[in-house]
Amino acid sequence: MIRRLSGLAHVNSDRLFHNVSSQLQATILSIRGGESKFELETTLDSKYIQSAIGYFNNLRVPAAVLMSIVMKEMYQLQSSPSSSMRKWDREHRVDKSKRWRTLRYTYLLLMILSFCLEVHTIFVATQVLTQLATAQSVVPHEIDLGDKDLVGGLFSMRATKDAHQSMIEFLIKNFEFEYATVRLHFVTGLLSFTVAQALRVRYALRKYKELSLSGMCCLLCVATGMLTYTNANTITYGGYLGLLRRQIWLSFKFITTRIRAGPLSAVTAMLAVLSLTYAILGMISPEFDYFEVDAEVEEVKRTWRNR
Repeated sequence: MIRRLSGLAHVNSDRLFHNVSSQLQATILSIRGGESKFELETTLDSKYIQSAIGYFNNLRVPAAVLMSIVMKEMYQLQSSPSSSMRKWDREHRVDKSKRWRTLRYTYLLLMILSFCLEVHTIFVATQVLTQLATAQSVVPHEIDLGDKDLVGGLFSMRATKDAHQSMIEFLIKNFEFEYATVRLHFVTGLLSFTVAQALRVRYALRKYKELSLSGMCCLLCVATGMLTYTNANTITYGGYLGLLRRQIWLSFKFITTRIRAGPLSAVTAMLAVLSLTYAILGMISPEFDYFEVDAEVEEVKRTWRNR
């Protein structure tokens, strides 16, 4: 009897030690990021949610950095030139030149465009991250959901019993509007910033024509290189132009489906149309003629003084 009790005690102690060691191993693996048989099995969609969180974070952080740089450098070309350049500017009539004024204002508009696009990228990415962080899984596969059931999503997160094959498929089916928006706005804002810096180099080194053209062409080369790489390695939509067309269509659909909910959708559409209209009109006929008129008036005054 004593031997049997001692044997049972030995077996129970072995099982207890095995359970404690297994739980300790599971805890260590969990801390290190590994997997163990004690962890709950996650669905594929849950893994795609974690990947999507990393994707939107990887866009939001550089967008915030770029936005801060743009905000600081936005009005650099609108200030008065340095004392070493004032004499050269007067001799070459840079302050009265329509071309140089157009360059300076184009720089400002490109920086404003970049700032707006990066701000919108940060906003949309943050909203999606909030939704993804609060989602345990997209769809419980054990439940038969109807076609009218929608789960989360700023645009629409469609319920489905089929597992997604990749993170991109998961994003396109559930967050296509947000996915296309952050991709297009981040890349476009970066391109606008690069082109603006090319114009800034041309203006800053205007006294040295060849050097300024060299710096400007270098930055434009970087911009076209980024665009070429984007088109060559695109995963969806067939390149930048395809992404642009898709995002415009999704934005149109997003706004039109929410016009009845309130006036903000209509106001947003109207402001977007006005921005494009005034930009086109400004490029067609820039209102810089008054500088030439001022120059003629000064010439007339100088003639009368000489008399």
